[in-house]
Amino acid sequence: MVLLLLSLSSCLPKGRLVTHMVGYQSIRTTEFHENVPESAQIAVGYTITRNGELLVLVANKTDEVMVIDQTKSFFVNTNGISTSYFDPTIQTTSTTDISSNSGGVSANLGAIGRVVGIGGPVGSLLSGINVGGSTTTGQSVTNTTYKSDLPQISLAPKSSVKMSKDFPIYGVGVNSFIGEQQFFNTDKYSESPLRFSCCISYSLDGGVTFDKLVSDFYVSSKLIVPVKKHGQVNVALRGIYDSKSDALYEPWYLLYFYNNITKDTVYDTILQGSFVDYK
Repeated sequence: MVLLLLSLSSCLPKGRLVTHMVGYQSIRTTEFHENVPESAQIAVGYTITRNGELLVLVANKTDEVMVIDQTKSFFVNTNGISTSYFDPTIQTTSTTDISSNSGGVSANLGAIGRVVGIGGPVGSLLSGINVGGSTTTGQSVTNTTYKSDLPQISLAPKSSVKMSKDFPIYGVGVNSFIGEQQFFNTDKYSESPLRFSCCISYSLDGGVTFDKLVSDFYVSSKLIVPVKKHGQVNVALRGIYDSKSDALYEPWYLLYFYNNITKDTVYDTILQGSFVDYK
């Protein structure tokens, strides 16, 4: 861990770095799987970004065409609110560099692409595939993208697709450590105050009948240890490990080094892990 912190410091802009606290968060699923069996019809990979957004990748493991119905697929947030993946609203985005918006997503998709069995050159292309349709117009300096969700999409045999939305999970990510907090450490789904789920509805008979895969998640721990003396970040890290000896063995965890320099950057965060579910 000392090596990680030294590498972190080397990436920072010049200035006196003062780390105020170390935050830790871990997430589990009620049905943990390490591998997808050959008999699976559908595999869904999940990962969570630094800012607490849930990225979902769906893989058709069969030799048949799979239909994903976004109107029957949804995300249930930690506050209990359910949101459909399908949104008929036409979204407009103007940007001077479209590719710059997908860099972080590409990195996360590589992680979940591997857990559902997609990797290498194929996995690197996943960031450009979405459950939705879009067209782009404009000049070379400014581009405007018009996008609307598709109610259903056909997924070719042995192929994968990224779901159209990355839902923010309330109470998860680096922003959840700011302000008044409730910190906890639990092994039980029923005792966690932060639970969320995702449902993917799919069909293998051309949309005549639909089945669904529901994955349930919960925040198993959320801890914070202040750095009481300048430079003693390792002391705070030991405080995390004293409270949670399996901190680095959770399927997904985030270590957040809150400081006076790296605001809204990736240099203050160590993020590991992803999930896979199948049916």
